[in-house]
Amino acid sequence: MVTDRCSIAGLLVVLSHLYPQYMLVFMYLLILDFSSHWYHMYSSRGHHKVVAAERNFLLRFYYGCYPFFGFCCVGTELFYILLYVLHFDPTLLIPFINVPVMQLCYYVCLPACVCKNITYVAQLCSAAYSVAAEDVALANKAK
Repeated sequence: MVTDRCSIAGLLVVLSHLYPQYMLVFMYLLILDFSSHWYHMYSSRGHHKVVAAERNFLLRFYYGCYPFFGFCCVGTELFYILLYVLHFDPTLLIPFINVPVMQLCYYVCLPACVCKNITYVAQLCSAAYSVAAEDVALANKAK
C-alpha cells in the first residue's frame, strides 16, 4: 500500500506542474487518497482492503467485486500516466488501430478514476463515522 500511495502521489505532483490550471484538483486527489486510506486503516485496525459488513455498501462492492476494483485501480493509474504522455504529444495515436490516446484516456480511464475517487470519499466518511462512534462509546464508558 505504501508503494501505491507514493507512486500516485508522485504522479499527481508531476501532473500538477504539467497542468497548473488543475493543480488544486490534483492536490485534492492526493490528499483524498492518503487521508481515506489512513482513516480506513485506522478505523478497521488492519488492511485497507478489509471492509466490515456494517460499512458502506459502495466500499463493500468496491473491495468485494474484483473486476470493478481492478477496472478502477488500473484505469486510474492509466489515466494519470496518459495525462503525462498527452502533455508531450496530444495527438498520439494507439498503434495499429489509429485511435487517439486521448479518447482512451477520457472515455475509458476517466470514468474509472471518478469511480475510484467517489469510493475514496465514501471510505473517508465511513471511516470517520466509525472512529467517531468508537470515541463516543469510549467516552460513555468512561463516565
